[in-house]
Parts: sequence; structure tokens; C-alpha cells
Amino acid sequence: MRRNKLYRAIVVTLFSLISLSAFAQGISYGTGQWDRQKFGNHRVVIRVTKDTDVVWVHVPWRRRDNNPAAKAIIMVDASSGKIIRNVYRGTINQEYGDIVFEPTTGKGIYYLYYMPYRTTGNEWCPDTKYLKPENHCNPQWLQKNNLNSKSESYNKIPSAKVIRFEAINAFNSFYPMEVIATKHEVDSLLSKNRLKDFLVFPENRKHPIRMTSHLPYRWIQEGVTDNFKGVAQRNEFYVYQLGVYAAFHDLKHIRLAFSDLKDDHGNIISHNRIRCFNLGGTDWLGRPFTKVVNVNKGKVQALWIGIDIPSVQAAVFYQGTVMVKADNMRPQQINIELKILDKVVKDRGYDDLFKMARLNWLDSKIGLDDSVFKPYTVVTLRNHTVGVLGRTLTFNKLGFPQAITSSFTNNNDDTSGPSKNILASAIRMVVLTDGKEMQWLSHWPAITERATGAVSWVTANKNKWLTMQVKAKMECDGYINYWVTITAKRDVSINDIQLQIPYNKAEATYMMGMGFKGGYRPQQWNWKWKQADANNMIWIGAVNAGLQCKLKNVTPSWDLYDFGKTGPYKDWSNDGKGGCVMAENNNAFLVKAFTGTENLKKGETLHFNFGLLITPVKILDKNHWNERHFQSDPPVDDWLKRAIAKGANIINVHQGNVLNPYINYPFIATDTLKRFIARARKDNIQTKIYYTVRELSNHTPELWALRSLGDEIFTQGSGGQVADQFAQHGIGESHAPTGGSWLVEHLKTNYDAAWHTPLTCGNWDMAIRTQGLSRWHNYYLEGLNWLVKHEGIRGIYLDGVGYDREIMKRVRKVLDRAADSCLIDFHSGNNFRPQYGMNSPANQYMELFPYINSLWLGEDYNYNESPDYWLVEISGIPFGLYSEMLNGCGNAYRGMVYGMTSRLGWTSCDPSAIWKLWDAFGIKKAKMMGYWDPDNPVKPDNKDIKVTVYERQDSLLIAYASWAKDQVTLTLDVDWKKLGINPADIQITAPYIKNFQEESVYSDLKNINVSVGGGGIILIKKK
Repeated sequence: MRRNKLYRAIVVTLFSLISLSAFAQGISYGTGQWDRQKFGNHRVVIRVTKDTDVVWVHVPWRRRDNNPAAKAIIMVDASSGKIIRNVYRGTINQEYGDIVFEPTTGKGIYYLYYMPYRTTGNEWCPDTKYLKPENHCNPQWLQKNNLNSKSESYNKIPSAKVIRFEAINAFNSFYPMEVIATKHEVDSLLSKNRLKDFLVFPENRKHPIRMTSHLPYRWIQEGVTDNFKGVAQRNEFYVYQLGVYAAFHDLKHIRLAFSDLKDDHGNIISHNRIRCFNLGGTDWLGRPFTKVVNVNKGKVQALWIGIDIPSVQAAVFYQGTVMVKADNMRPQQINIELKILDKVVKDRGYDDLFKMARLNWLDSKIGLDDSVFKPYTVVTLRNHTVGVLGRTLTFNKLGFPQAITSSFTNNNDDTSGPSKNILASAIRMVVLTDGKEMQWLSHWPAITERATGAVSWVTANKNKWLTMQVKAKMECDGYINYWVTITAKRDVSINDIQLQIPYNKAEATYMMGMGFKGGYRPQQWNWKWKQADANNMIWIGAVNAGLQCKLKNVTPSWDLYDFGKTGPYKDWSNDGKGGCVMAENNNAFLVKAFTGTENLKKGETLHFNFGLLITPVKILDKNHWNERHFQSDPPVDDWLKRAIAKGANIINVHQGNVLNPYINYPFIATDTLKRFIARARKDNIQTKIYYTVRELSNHTPELWALRSLGDEIFTQGSGGQVADQFAQHGIGESHAPTGGSWLVEHLKTNYDAAWHTPLTCGNWDMAIRTQGLSRWHNYYLEGLNWLVKHEGIRGIYLDGVGYDREIMKRVRKVLDRAADSCLIDFHSGNNFRPQYGMNSPANQYMELFPYINSLWLGEDYNYNESPDYWLVEISGIPFGLYSEMLNGCGNAYRGMVYGMTSRLGWTSCDPSAIWKLWDAFGIKKAKMMGYWDPDNPVKPDNKDIKVTVYERQDSLLIAYASWAKDQVTLTLDVDWKKLGINPADIQITAPYIKNFQEESVYSDLKNINVSVGGGGIILIKKK
């Protein structure tokens, strides 16, 4: 809370200091208090100096919103609080407004609210609509004061005075960087600088450049200067800005040339330690990149620059230059003077958000390597067989898998089982021409990388028509990336290109993906590429031996629901001709991803990238039985008391509360969060927080710097343009939401509104959507490292995931290297719906499962679905993970069959009684044998009853649940010999479990009544 208060105090203090400087008119800027829902976020404070029934006020509001004349104004008498009806609107534009009104109580203070709005729609992502002008004037009052549409002069009307512009709070204020310069001021500035091809405005980090279509009045006041002065500390990553204004021409290919920064005694800060984030950096895969920045005439481009100051840098004055260049334009030189203080700042200055030093994180490579990580083993390579935890892949001369095996046991509790063949034969890339399959001249692949966590190989296959390069990389988690490039050596007509995966029918029990809901595999299935359905992946297999295939784009993308950003992947989809057919074929279930006809010209290239994941990805973690989640919202005191009383030992701190108020930016209320984490740790409670990448809070201090990067970080929607269109013309409801008023008023356009959360005192956290993959992920990873080390979090709670496995792999490594026992907890609602691309989350996010510790698959899941659906879609077991239930707290009986409970604190869910049973029985030390295991020693006499056994040396826990449509009577057939138990020497009980079952004692395991959707738990102990 202290840091949160400090953050607000800094904002208010900075705002108060700058608001003390007034415009030439003597008008100040500040904040006030009023009903924002009624009047909006902005007002003008007006003083009437004498009693009269009419006054005129000239309001130089310098607004950046489009077409102010299309928005209402509301005049209020400050002394009475009443709205004044006689208000005449004269000229109203962005620069000023001429308003004539009746001061109903004579001289005194009056408030002019000039952007009143209403919000509609879903409060979690609303629409903001500005009120339209309305005329409530009394005709007699208008006539008496000669006010009509031709009125242009108000000399005969007494004047009132604007004394202050106010915002509802400092965060909503336009001052100073969104207060526009007038056309006359800009023209005068250009006239004075007409010999330059463009203008450059150096700006410090305290005043992020916000506008691209206007100059801020601050720059008019300060004038054009060629000098920038800054003060930094040793070890600081120092940040400043240059505002490039295309005053006279379009500017093409903006470039910066930095000199060394030097003093008179030979001390140097090398130009190699200076970089501009807008012109390039390091992407999320660690690859360097450059950007071409163009600026259209009349537009402003902010360039954010960082200086990496060593901790041993001499504390002196440094001078240097930065040359700003554009094609065919005379360059502009900016002289830089930087004073280094004789003080070493801690942690590069990252702890002070307003230093903007964390922009350095955008180019981080943290966690980016191919080393092995827990729980995986070092990747082995013997001849052409790559070995990872419990699985192998043997590649052939063409570079494709000849065989894939799994040695996981039936219940995925070990890797000592017999080797199972997942494929019936080799995976092939088949090219058909003239109805015949092309043959290839091949050489054995060359190994291009051997690391503890990965092996890579490459080969080039050729014939007289084509070259097919095959690159592959298999990693320690069992994921294999394939990059297949087919290039025409001459013009050629192709009937079809097919990726053929012949699954071993004996192991292809279940299927999920490509529009098929998880469960038992069908005999055949067809799928086509659709813009609306990004379900371009399929998993087929058994509980302990399976394979997912994901068809990929030529450039990495993270398309969760649809292909709105990329379109169906061009080479795979082939303008709608591509798709996938699956059918049984002898001992195989053959999957064919096909393209249809292709006509290639010489030199033309096609890319067929795909990923394979061998499942299960890891051994089921027995720590699951000790990990008890508490999932709720504050109050904080009640949180801990409830968690401790009920036996929870993990708390997930969601976003939108006092501990983590700003979505995906948990760096503001850090003192409050840190105290809570420390307090919870004293009670042996581990704290994870909601922190992901998909949307980002508007309270992010770096927001304006990130916006200056164009479409690199944020998606580019129409945003607040819709609100302006509504105010001017009126529009229908079929549009993307504008989001809250702050987004509309400050971002205006080029954003997609995302999650909104009400905070205290009428304030809101308003997020905008981020790109699926970008440099922001580098920042995110550094932020995660910082949160573990500085705040003490021990993991993250992911509600959906806004990144691919390459990022998640880094997340896992960052957490493991920052602290022991960090957890990644993944939650998703059911996306197998048309609006979400008909995609099952267990399939959609499967590539992330190697790095995740627990699943919570919840909203809109139907717990009345069949057992095979539960197993594949909900339980996580075929993939090496345990899961938990959410929607309506799930079904506790069926959940126990899969080792699942609900989560404490979520709605009315309370699994604590089952947790107590687990502890009393010692379930962590038990061997789990699911109903899917052919060696399960307990068999029901009814196929609609499923039984899972938890076996210890001297006891047995039997969990059974019914999927029968009616109440049934159950008899259990137990293989006592296999268990090594003498049935004459046992006690059989159904222990009392609150809200689950009453206590019972059985003489045998016959004639057990089971209700619809019910079940129970039976304990068997030796006497």
C-alpha cells in the first residue's frame, strides 16, 4: 500500500508542480471532485465578477479530441449545484470555445463540463459515448441578448474569466503533453524554422510524448532547441526522448547516429552503449532486428533512447551529439549534455518506475538458452535416435520421424513401462505430380546442435523438380519443431502436398482437435482451414502414449481463437484448397494434412512448418496431493484466516484488487503485495499472482513509450474513433467496444479495448490488447524475475496465456533460476465454442504443458460429459498433469476418479473435507491406478461406473463415480491376489466426508447403491 500511495503521491506532486506554471492567459491546471458519471472527466472553472443575466466566456481549452462541436457541454452553478439551461454555444473547435450563459446566482464560480459521456454495454469492456449538444435555451433569453447562429461578436456582453482547467484526477489530466498548440502558434514556429527540413524536440522522461497529430503547447513555450541536458547516476539505464516533427515533408527512414559521450579528461560513454528502441532491438526469440520508421507530414514521432551507464563510470559532465537523419533531408544535430552523479543507483534504476529504466527489459534475453530444466533429463542422441524423458524419436534419411515411442507406465507415474510405438510407420511429406509420388535423393541429416536440452538436424532432399530442406529440433520436453521448405528448381505442376502421420491404431484410442471434441477417436474425420477457427492442431493417442501435431505459420504467431491477424496459413491452406483428412488404414489411423494443387514457378518456395509433441510430457507430480489452492478476492485478513483454517497452502492473487490492482502490471502496489506475501509465508502459505501477457493496464508508466513503437506491442484497433463517430453521426452497436473514457480521451485510436476493472474512488483499470508475440514478452520475463526476487512471489497464475511455448520455456527457466519451488498454474474456460474457434484448451495450450505445474479448467465445462471427455479434456492425466474443477465446483465424485477437487474460496467451493481424507490416508504415498489402466485390480460390474484405486502397502482407497442415467447397484470385483491382500483379514468402510458421504461399514463390496451423478470413497484396511 505504501508504494501504491507513493505512486499516487508522485503523480499528484508532479502534476501540482507543473500546474503551477500558467499559460500566458494566467490559467492554471489542476484537479477537482465531482460526479464523473454525470459530467465527465474535465471541466473549466469560470469566475463571473458581477451580477448580470448574461455573460460571455472565451475558453482556450486546446483540446485534442476530434470535433468538439459534436459533443455536449454542461454549465453548473457552483453555489447551488444546479445545471444552467440558458447556455448558448458560439464557435466551438479544438482550440477554443465561445460560450454565453446565464449566471443564475450572479457573480461567483461556475463550472463548464465539456466532455460528458455515458458508458454502455459490458462493464468489463464498455462503450463510451459522448453526449450530443442539446439546446435548452429560453427563446426570450436568446432574443433579449441577440444570440443567434449569426452571432460572432460578444463585445456588448459582460465577460467572465477562465481561472482554471480541472480534471477529475491527475491521471485523467491532459496537462501538459496533451494540451495542443494552436494553428497560429504552429505556423509561427514553422515560419521561424523554415530553413530546416524537419524539427526535433528533445524531451525528458518525465513528460512522455503522447500526441502524434498535434504539437503540445509546452513545446511552443520552450521553443525549438538543439540541446538536451540530463542528470543520471552511475549504473543507471538512463532514458530520454526525441520528438521528430515532420513539419514540411514526409520523412522516410528515420535514423539516429550517436557519438561517444566524453568529458575533457578522456572519460567516455561509448556510443555502443546508446540505443533507440524505436529503430530496433532484440525480439522474443533473441534475434536482433531493425525497424524502418517513417513519419508523415504533420505528424510527430517519439524516439525513446536509452543510455547504459556502467557502475564504474566517472561522475563528471559528458557531452556528445545525436544526429537525426531521414532520406534526402538535411540532418538535425542535437547536442547532449549528461551529468553523472557520484552515486551508484541500485538495480539500474528499475525500482523507480518514472525513470523508465525498465525499457531496457524490452531487449532482454533472460532465460533464452537450450539447457535442460526440471523435471527433464539430458537429451541423448544414439545413431539417429533422440531420447528424452520416457520417449524416443528415430529420424530417417529424409529427416522425418521413422519411429516414436513412449515408455510411460499406464498411470504416468513412471517411465519404466514397456516401449509403445506411437507410429505405425514413418511420418512422410508426400509430393504428388501426374498422380505419382515424387522420389527423393537424400543424404543422412547433419547434426547442427547438441545441447543438454535440445538436438537439431538438417538435410536437403532433391529430385529434378524440387529441393526439400528439412530442419528439425527436438527438445528435452518431447517437442519437435519441423521447418520444411520446398523450392522449385523448374516450373512444375503439383497435384498435392501431404504431411502423412500414420498413428499406430493400437495406441490411437482418443482424439482431440481440428474441431473434434476430446474423447474416443472416431473412425474418420475431415477438417478444413477457416478464418474463424484457429484449431489447426490434432492430438491422438492413449493415456500414456500420444502425439500432437500443430500446423504452423511461416512466421511465429500465437493465434488462439481465429486467424484474424494472419489469415489461414498461406502455404498450408492454399487459398482454401488445403485441409486434413483422417481415417483408419489397416493397422494405422492415417492423418493427411493436404494442400491441393500447386503451380510453382522456378525459384518459388513453399513453407510447411509443423510441431510435434510426444505425450505424456512428464511424470504426474505427487506434490499435487499437497498443493491446496485458495482462490478468491480480498479482504486480505479474511483470506488468510480462511485459507489457514481450511488447510490451503497456496493463494492465487488475482488482478483487480488491493494487492494487484493493475492488470498485468503488478509493479505499482508492490509494498502492499510484499507485506502480504511475507505474512502468508509465516503461515506456510505460498503466494502466486495473476501476471500474463494478453492485455496491459493503462496505468503502465511505459505505456506512451510502448505506443510509440507502432503496432509492435499493441494491436491496432479503431479504439476511440468509434466514440467520435457516434458523437458526430450516431452509429449502430456492431462495433468493437471503445473501452472506458480514459482510453477514448487519451489514446484516441489504434488500440483494442480489453479487460476493465473498477478500482477504489470511482477509478478504473482499463487495459488494451497486446500482440501475441513481441518484445513486450522480454519485459514480461524480466518483470517476473524481479517479482520473485524483490516481492517474494513463488509462481504465477495464468488465466489463459498470451504467448507460445518459446516464451513459456523461458518463464519456466526464469522462475526456477530465481527461486526454488516456483509454480505455474494454468486456468482456462472452455473454448470449444464457435466464438472461440472450436478449440479445446487442453489441445490449444498443450505445447505449454511441459512447463506448467497444475491445471484449472473451468468455466462452461460440462461435468455431465462422458468419462472419455473428462479424461482427455479436463483431467490432464494423458499429458502428465493433474487438474482441478471450477464450474459449479464440478462433481466431487467424478473428480476423485481423476485425482481432482474444486478450489477453496471460489464461489461456495470447499474441498477441505476431501483434503483431510487425503492426509489421513496418506494419498501422496499411494500408487494411483485409474479405470483406464488394464491392470487396475478393482473392476465394477457396470460399464457406466468408473473406479480408480489408490494403493498403499497396508490400505486401499477406492474412488468410484457413476455416469449412469439411473440409480444403480454396484458390485466391485477385486483381484485380491494381485493386491497381495487376504480378503478375510480386512475392514471395509466408507469414511464420513462432509458434504460428500456419510460413514458406512461394509461386510463386502456388493450391492452398493449409487445415485445418478454420484459415487463414493471406500477404504480397505488390514485388520
